[in-house]
Amino acid sequence: MTPFTFILATLAVFRVAWMITREEGPFAAFVFIREHADPQQRTWIGRGLNCCNCVSVWIALFAALLIGGDWLLNWLGIAGAVLLINKGMLPK
Repeated sequence: MTPFTFILATLAVFRVAWMITREEGPFAAFVFIREHADPQQRTWIGRGLNCCNCVSVWIALFAALLIGGDWLLNWLGIAGAVLLINKGMLPK
C-alpha cells in the first residue's frame, strides 16, 4: 500500500465512521439506525453505533480487504490512524 492510499483510506474511513455515528444522513437514515438498533445502548451494537472509534474499526476492516495485500496490517494501521484523528492526537 502506498502512503497516498493509506492516507486516502484513513480519511475515507474516518468520514464514513463520523457520518454514521454523528450525523443525520440522507433522510435521517443514520439517526433512524442509531435510535432503533438499541436506543438504550444496552448491547455492544447500540453502544458501538454511537462511537466513532468503534465503527471505524469495522469500516477499516472493509477498506483493508478492498485494498488487498497484507490486510491485517492495513486494517490495524487504518483503524489506528483514525483513532489518532478522532482523538486529536496528530502532531501540530
